Amino acid sequence: MALTEILVHVEASATGQGRLQGAKALAAVHEARLVAVGVAGTPADGATEWRDIHSLRQLPTHARYADLTIMGQTDDGAHDHVTEMVMTVGRPVMVIPRRGSFPSIGRRPLIAWNASREATRAVFDALPLLRRADRVTVLTLDADSGAGGEDRVPGADIGLTLARHMVPVEVVHSTRGEIDAGNALLSRAADCGADLIVMGAFGHSPLHERVLGGATRHILQHMTVPVLISH
Repeated sequence: MALTEILVHVEASATGQGRLQGAKALAAVHEARLVAVGVAGTPADGATEWRDIHSLRQLPTHARYADLTIMGQTDDGAHDHVTEMVMTVGRPVMVIPRRGSFPSIGRRPLIAWNASREATRAVFDALPLLRRADRVTVLTLDADSGAGGEDRVPGADIGLTLARHMVPVEVVHSTRGEIDAGNALLSRAADCGADLIVMGAFGHSPLHERVLGGATRHILQHMTVPVLISH
C-alpha cells in the first residue's frame, strides 16, 4: 500500500499556494504523482499537472481516483464542501488549516481511536503516512476496557496491528474531564506535538442532508494541524 497519486485543490490565494507547496513536499516524500485542481482562472503551476473545474461540486469526480485528496479548511468554520467530500468520495481527505504553515506533515501523527468502522478505515487509509512517521500516538478517550464484552486494553489491538506494519507506535489513554471530545483531542494533539490528526468521520444523511457528528465538526472548525479524515 502506497501513495501513488495525490490530488490537491488550489485556489487563487496565498493560502492556496501554500497548500500546493505542502502537497508538493508530501508527494516528493512518497514519490507520488501530484495533480492540482482548481476553478478555471486559478494560476496553474508548470511543475504540476493541472486540471480545471467549474466548481467544487466537480472535485469528488477527480478525488475518487486519487489515493489522497488535500483540501483547505474553509472560512469562518464552514465545511460544506469538505463534508460533501468526506461523506461521498470513498477516499481519504486531508484538510489543511487556513492559518499556519505546514511544510512537513505526518512525522508525528496522532490517531483518534475508538475501535469504530470509521476510525479503522482512517487508520488503514493513513498507513502510507504512518509507516514513514518518526512517532505515532494512538489516543483513546474515556475508553472502557470491557467494551464489546471483551476484556481488552483500549487501543492495544490497533497498536499491535500497526507495530506489525512497522509503524513506530505508542498507545495513550486519556480522559476528557469536563471538556468536550473535540477540544480534548486538540489539546492532546498539542501536548504530544502532533503535526497530523488521523480520525474517522462520524455522520449520516437524513433526508439527503450531509451531517457530521459533533467531535468531527468541531475539529474541522477549530483544527490547528492538518487532519486526515475518512468515512
